[in-house]
Amino acid sequence: MLKPKENILNMTGYSVPMYDDNWDIKIDSNENNYGCSPKVIDAIRNINIGDISFYPYYGILSDKIAKYNGFDIDNIKVTNGADEAISSIIQTYIEKDDILLTLDVSFDMPNIYTQIQGGKILKVPFKEKWVFPIDEFIDKLNNEKVKVVYLAVPNNPTGNIISEEDILKILGNAQDKAVIIDETYANYCEISYKNLVKKYDNLFIVKSFSKDFALAGLRLGYIISSKYNIEVLKRVVSPFSVNKLAMIAGIMSLDDTEYFSKIKKDIIESREELMSFFNSMGAFVYDSWANFLLIDFKQKAEFVYKKLIEKKITVKLYKKGSLLEGHLRVTIPTKIGVEKIKEALKIKPSLVFDMDGVLVDARNSYRVTIQKTFEKYAGKSVTSDEIQRVKNNGGMNNDWDLTKYLLEREGISLSYDEITQTFQSIYWNDGKGLINDENSLLVRSIFEELSKNYNLSIFTGRLKNEAFYALNRFGITDLFYPIITTDDIPFSKQKPDSYGLNMVKELSIASEYFYFGDTIDDMKCAKGAGYYPIGVLPPQDKSEELKNKLKQYGANDVIDSVNDVKNILEKIYAKI
Repeated sequence: MLKPKENILNMTGYSVPMYDDNWDIKIDSNENNYGCSPKVIDAIRNINIGDISFYPYYGILSDKIAKYNGFDIDNIKVTNGADEAISSIIQTYIEKDDILLTLDVSFDMPNIYTQIQGGKILKVPFKEKWVFPIDEFIDKLNNEKVKVVYLAVPNNPTGNIISEEDILKILGNAQDKAVIIDETYANYCEISYKNLVKKYDNLFIVKSFSKDFALAGLRLGYIISSKYNIEVLKRVVSPFSVNKLAMIAGIMSLDDTEYFSKIKKDIIESREELMSFFNSMGAFVYDSWANFLLIDFKQKAEFVYKKLIEKKITVKLYKKGSLLEGHLRVTIPTKIGVEKIKEALKIKPSLVFDMDGVLVDARNSYRVTIQKTFEKYAGKSVTSDEIQRVKNNGGMNNDWDLTKYLLEREGISLSYDEITQTFQSIYWNDGKGLINDENSLLVRSIFEELSKNYNLSIFTGRLKNEAFYALNRFGITDLFYPIITTDDIPFSKQKPDSYGLNMVKELSIASEYFYFGDTIDDMKCAKGAGYYPIGVLPPQDKSEELKNKLKQYGANDVIDSVNDVKNILEKIYAKI
């Protein structure tokens, strides 16, 4: 097998989707949602055969870029997006074991390009979010192995800028190092350090047409630097890497800068409106100088993300374990998009459901497993009615505990581990057990209708793999978030303790919370967490006795089936 260079084997690439998602509003990659100038579309519609058949000439575009920025054409190198600009600079100045100095939270591609060259990355952490750590940065800059400095102004994904004072300190300490300032988002804040190129011959300003002029799909960027640096870079950059359509689009964009000025005003207004909205939700929104916001939702981030995805609104959710865990990055959409975000995140009541006896008919699974486990050790049978009587007395929400209790009542003392192993071998058996004899109790169409006005969640005493196995089998997993299982709860905090329902509150945003359960432990749990408790009679016991017991232990209402949820909620709100 052919092997690549060792440094490539040991690195991780930048992952991108292969196919277009089914989205209505795409605000996860900081593209300009208003789109490009109409003049760009008109020009592309009128291309001729020669525009496709022959290699492009870059003189007109380079000249327009130079005049737009106040430079000579010799100070400009057009590139295939800002990515090629950054990559070519790193290829030119980084050799094996050389260091690229950057921030620990910033655009990731410079790190990847450096690793490809066999170089190393030195990241300076933010001491305070997101205040540029100038003293620490200068300290690291003095390392003689540092050959390239990468900074983004404004920075992605934090949205902050670096002051001119700090930039000058860096340039003053980096005479023998290439300093890249990525100004991909600079047109949104009207702060640029491009004029410093005239004083510092080691400075490279990188710009892009993607985020402002909305040409992300055509890939167009450029470098501003000294005439000598540009001449050197021409030896590295592919001679025809920018295609003719991108070139035409770039020319027309610069011929219609009034169009960008207009939509920029709208974007900044929408940015302020969204900042206020997210703050009202209890999130922390960082100040931004770009066309996006970084928002700290903490534990509620995934909940918010899923609510947006449900409405086909894509945003960037940072992975668990990363420095930005709990954060969302949201590109500023059009004004219509702002309203759709507000509607998607409108605060609703939350309906939280137990699974067994409520969403899932477990008579032929858990109940039979209890009977089989009991029979194995007791040598006799126990009826389903007897199991239900014991369960109705409370304190036996966990079926392992219930089985152990039934055996001990017969004078049979076994270790908890032995009972659970036997129980699981019958019920679960690596997905081949009695779990497959379960049936769904809910009607999906009813719950889809409910989800329009309520958040739907689950808190169950099931193990996580068993809960998701059943939900996936019934095709209803997507209806619920969060899904809290017994694995998420300390052993001493299981029902009737309210720990699990409080966890649902920590992971979601709601105006009020309802809990639907079929046992008195469920009702105690709900009451302790400040929920509105509603009893649901399980398939195996529709008795008046259970109904009264559920009410005795806290149920404000009791329904015959989980599919009666809508009716009972209408009655509750009618009373209010």
